[in-house]
Amino acid sequence: MDETALPILLVDFARREKALIEGDVARIWPMVQKAAGYLIRNGPVSPQDRWEEDPGYSPFTVAAEVAGLLAAADLAELNREGSMAIYLREIADVWNDSVERWMYVSDTDWCRQYEVDGYYVRITPTDSDDGVSRFQESVHVKNVRAAEDSRRASHLVSPDALALVRFGLRAADDPRTRDTAKIIDALLKVETPSGPTWHRYNDDGYGEHEDGAPFDGKGIGRGWPLLTGERAHCRSSCSRRLALWL
Repeated sequence: MDETALPILLVDFARREKALIEGDVARIWPMVQKAAGYLIRNGPVSPQDRWEEDPGYSPFTVAAEVAGLLAAADLAELNREGSMAIYLREIADVWNDSVERWMYVSDTDWCRQYEVDGYYVRITPTDSDDGVSRFQESVHVKNVRAAEDSRRASHLVSPDALALVRFGLRAADDPRTRDTAKIIDALLKVETPSGPTWHRYNDDGYGEHEDGAPFDGKGIGRGWPLLTGERAHCRSSCSRRLALWL
């Protein structure tokens, strides 16, 4: 689902940076319209998260979807599709207003351990029929031993939650964002000779073994330089807002 939303954002970014020539927006609009329609019909839940591992509500995917729908609304207005623009924004608003209900948990053992009020989780299943909170449902963890291949949703965090800041859904200095970043840094940050890096999520097994042997379906995980950049984006956004406030 995020791979459907991101091309819309690319078109919008190119438009705002004046990288499109006259007529390009109208020519590309049918593609954007089809992509936005697909998001509305099939979202916000994704059959695969960003890492193509688990289905459910993912903060990265939902953030990309909401931002994509808002960008599509702007493009709809440019193509004289006013009613469609209103509809796209209404859907985006509903999904944005539901983010905390879907993916933000509070009053957990981690809240007490790390002294936070709550945090955005890596992914949550859709509503279950057994009345159990989605945050207590099990999430499958790949690339680890079978005995370790599930975690409660409330016990999985990822830098993916910072997409809520990078795509503009939440402020970097929002207490919920700061608390989430605190847990992400505590559990996923790794110091290297070249600086810090972050794992994709806690207990991720995608990576080499501890003795350096190659990945064979399970491992000890690894830091991802991509996530270092994303963490920096979130940090710089918070610094800019603080500078403006001062």
